[in-house]
Amino acid sequence: MPSHFVLDSSVALGAFFHDEQDAYSLAVWQSLADAQAVVPALWHLEMGNILARALRAGRISAGALEESWQQLARVGLQTVPVEGEASHWTQRAADWGLSAYDACYLDTALQQRLPLATKDKLLAHAARRVGVPLYLNRAA
Repeated sequence: MPSHFVLDSSVALGAFFHDEQDAYSLAVWQSLADAQAVVPALWHLEMGNILARALRAGRISAGALEESWQQLARVGLQTVPVEGEASHWTQRAADWGLSAYDACYLDTALQQRLPLATKDKLLAHAARRVGVPLYLNRAA
């Protein structure tokens, strides 16, 4: 098993929302005992937005929100800076048929030469097209 991988927020959500848990999300989360997840800096903002929306919608409690951040702190994510101008991300997104956010995950995996953990079908397909392996051989 690779010792490092890029973690997309779609997989992390399986750790926090029972209705989004699946075998893949749980396997990735469990692998963090021996592997290091790498995330682009925007990951924290994306997760913050998702968790804040879940709190406002009553999907999680304030206590669960705090526990989510504590769980993330315990696994020790390695954050890498997001490089490039907005035009770079726009072009990557257009080239790969992804959102600018997802293009950032894929570009991080390319730059770091790491596999990508994602449940997003479009992102997984784009990763395969550009030669980025999927972490734990996800068949999205």
